[in-house]
Amino acid sequence: MNIKRSAALATALLMLFSLLSVIQAAAYTNKTGVCNIGYLNVRADAGESSTWVGYLDYGDQVVISGEKYDSNGGLWYKITWEYLTGYVAANYITVTSNTASSGSTASQGGLSDSAFETYMTAQKFPDSYKPYLRQLHKNHPSWVFTAQHLGIDWSKAVAEETVVGRNLVHSGAPASWKSMAKGAYDYSSGTWYVLDSGGWVAASEEIIKYYLDPRNFLTDDYVFMFENLSYNSKYQTIDGVKNILSGTFMSGNYPCPDTGEVKNYAQTFMEAASQSGVSPYHLASRCRNEQGVYGAPQSLGTVSGYSGYFNFFDVQAFATSSMSAAQMGCKYASTYNPTYLLPWTNQYKSIIGGSIFLGTGYITKGQDTLYLQKFDMTDGGNGYFAHQYMTCVFGQANEAVSLRNAYSSAVLASAMEFKIPVYTNMPASICPKPTSTGDNNNYLRSLSVNNVTLSPSFNMYTQSYKATVGANAAGVTINASAQGSYAEVSGTGTFTLTAGDNTFKVICTAASGAKRVYTITITKPQSAVTYQRGDVNADKYITVVDALLILRYNAGKLKLSTDQLKRADYDSNGKVDVVDALSILKKISK
Repeated sequence: MNIKRSAALATALLMLFSLLSVIQAAAYTNKTGVCNIGYLNVRADAGESSTWVGYLDYGDQVVISGEKYDSNGGLWYKITWEYLTGYVAANYITVTSNTASSGSTASQGGLSDSAFETYMTAQKFPDSYKPYLRQLHKNHPSWVFTAQHLGIDWSKAVAEETVVGRNLVHSGAPASWKSMAKGAYDYSSGTWYVLDSGGWVAASEEIIKYYLDPRNFLTDDYVFMFENLSYNSKYQTIDGVKNILSGTFMSGNYPCPDTGEVKNYAQTFMEAASQSGVSPYHLASRCRNEQGVYGAPQSLGTVSGYSGYFNFFDVQAFATSSMSAAQMGCKYASTYNPTYLLPWTNQYKSIIGGSIFLGTGYITKGQDTLYLQKFDMTDGGNGYFAHQYMTCVFGQANEAVSLRNAYSSAVLASAMEFKIPVYTNMPASICPKPTSTGDNNNYLRSLSVNNVTLSPSFNMYTQSYKATVGANAAGVTINASAQGSYAEVSGTGTFTLTAGDNTFKVICTAASGAKRVYTITITKPQSAVTYQRGDVNADKYITVVDALLILRYNAGKLKLSTDQLKRADYDSNGKVDVVDALSILKKISK
């Protein structure tokens, strides 16, 4: 083909793509979709070279309002997610419906709007939950929402979940998602510590609070992290399991390497549900989330040193200094325990036995929702907070979307039950998802007070200090510098002191906007009281009036305060008598 014909063809294709975009934009019916990849870039226009305006996470539900082809002929969707609007490559969005409707309006025997308001009040749902629940009730009148009052203070829950290592994100996540707390970040090398194989690092407090706040997930898709995960044969079918496994290495049959038997994955998950009492949709979604679309070594039986052993649910799979998470998981798979069908020498035994482990280890201990398996807020005889199935901070959100997509329209119209967690002393508004690309380094490099010693000595991880100054100190100068290159410090300068405790707050704001408050309490004692003997009325002069006050006191005509008595004892003999009055008169007569 000659150059002129090639150029003409290219021009014609570009005109065709442009025409298609115009036609589609003119008569486009909105659709809904779900992001099927982590950290998907959103652009201002169709094309990789267009301006970056944000990103989507795996499982984010979007409204698709248009389609457009880029200069290379690639299809892009115009999407909206919360307040973010832009274009994304179409192959990374799974279309979930052909119309973005507001949901079914059929009553399905559900509560009326007024009755639902009464119900929410009776359940003691906080007011901040109600707008989201009203919309869910409008879309799905038959769904049942139960308030699960955990009896745990929100600040306590946040403090426990921000323990380094308890919640992780991938090292490729935005910097604002990654913790810079002690044990999470190496300030000497400027890198995050990898806490699990595959590049997983400690999650930041801000992203943890976002995923911990139930109000952020009271939506059509994400609400399934609160679904009761017990097996219900009435609406959990093998077809639903096949929907979840579709497009993955588990979509068909498999040969058991030790017995030669050929079994079907979907049927295996149904058997696992029957034996464990756990929803087969939850089991299939969890394995898909843990093992990926193409399978991981622990689900393919190819882990180094443990060939032929399987661990579909990643039971006991955590990295150590000498072994990877997959090796630790398969080391467990090689042990003997008939309760869980161990050792797991084929896929069937791993799925059935792992399901029983999940059921007895979590469901029967009160951790019967995806949310509670991620965030251990119940005491099933093993305490709180530490008994968590996964460390990925958003794992439960990913699985929630998979669960929802497994259900048929008939199932979604039934009376499904959702247990919604409620904490005490929750913030009035929802915890936002951090969107900044800046880091969370809100630590101080230095903190000092001129000519004053702080206790304890400054440490970037210590936020509270005390100091004492002399009674004559009029003021202090507070100095501080930030650890981060783009962080800002406020609360420094020169300040006046008053007698008693003086509290000062120095705030370090990271590039991401995250703030850390350092508090200094400086105590200034009361000024010492000086007494001038003979100056009974404390007017700074010794006069006949002072002598008369002493005489009246001795005559029982007047009471003197403790300070006045000290000043009236002119001869310092410990007594206030006529001699003191005469001594004063003698002094002033000279």
